[in-house]
Amino acid sequence: MPCIFRSPRLCAIAALVLVPLAQAQTASPPWVPPATWLLYFIPLLALFGAVVAICVIRAALKQSTGWSLADALSEEVDLPVYTEVKDAAGNTTRSLQLGPDGKPLLAAQMRASSSRVIALMGMVAILFLFIGFGALALFSLGRTGQVPDSLERVVNFLVSGMTLFAPYVVNKFASLFQSLPRGK
Repeated sequence: MPCIFRSPRLCAIAALVLVPLAQAQTASPPWVPPATWLLYFIPLLALFGAVVAICVIRAALKQSTGWSLADALSEEVDLPVYTEVKDAAGNTTRSLQLGPDGKPLLAAQMRASSSRVIALMGMVAILFLFIGFGALALFSLGRTGQVPDSLERVVNFLVSGMTLFAPYVVNKFASLFQSLPRGK
């Protein structure tokens, strides 16, 4: 490599300083894992932090008077309106209310949604898998200094686990298309 300095003495000094410096930068020191207790402590701390965060969120939601899991897992559904009429004998009969066009009147009501329950269970399962695999990846990173090569297969597994959300996604797409005007 040609020297950029005009003086041969400066070129010799630069060669003595820069060549060993370049060699030192290319050769990385060998990985020295931290103490064994630290290899276990960091993933356990991450797991404990995740559990504490979930418990804090649960406690905050429990204290809130305007929020309930039943409401969160319910969705609005249009159901026919019935009127109850008692006759002289005390028997109750239900009759369907009809609108001016002769069609049944519909009222929006909150009903339990199985697709939302499935999505919640899938999310919890994937969350625990993600936390577990993350703890193992942290342990491996601390022990070897590298993320394991098999982590790509774990990511593929977790992505394929998102199929648990398929009923919820299909339900949302169906409701999206139901709101479109018909006949156009």
